[in-house]
Amino acid sequence: MKWQPSYATGDAEIDRQHRALFETTEDYREVLSEGAGKNTYDGVLEFLMAYVEAHFGYEENCMHAARCPVAGRNKKEHAAFIKMLEKEVEVQARDGFSHARAMVLVDSIDNWLASHICRIDVQLRNFISPKK
Repeated sequence: MKWQPSYATGDAEIDRQHRALFETTEDYREVLSEGAGKNTYDGVLEFLMAYVEAHFGYEENCMHAARCPVAGRNKKEHAAFIKMLEKEVEVQARDGFSHARAMVLVDSIDNWLASHICRIDVQLRNFISPKK
């Protein structure tokens, strides 16, 4: 899934972080399509866990500060995403790599990004002035 300008939130840091996630999932999808991925899956999961810790907190603070009316829903959706990701980390640690499960994760992230950014995150741009 490719980043689109219509996904912009009006906050340059949030948009930079979103683009990094789009690029990571796109790159990893390519690795998986080549039949690889086993050696880098733990690293992808580590990136995702670090990403959600840094990004979700920053974005939630921005929405709260801007008094964005979807701030509460944003936080709830973030919590659900974190729970899904933590479950995958747990299954990976217990069962090891599964190409099919990795593809499901990448598909889930792409679907979540398209849905979440287009419904929730973009609403922030109506409540903040753009930051460089």
